[in-house]
Amino acid sequence: MQRHPVQGDDARIVANLLRTIELTELGLALRRSVLQQERSSGDAMAQVMHDIRRAKEQAWQRNLS
Repeated sequence: MQRHPVQGDDARIVANLLRTIELTELGLALRRSVLQQERSSGDAMAQVMHDIRRAKEQAWQRNLS
């Protein structure tokens, strides 16, 4: 996939869409983590934070490709 430089309003739109995608993925990761925690015991907050970090890293890796 070839990328072209984005300028002006298009750049702002692209940045907003990327943030929206990231926030959606983080929200889904949080929901998945909470649902998993309901089934198991342990430090729920640490697991939630771990899942959010992992989802954020995956989202950024996809955006860089």
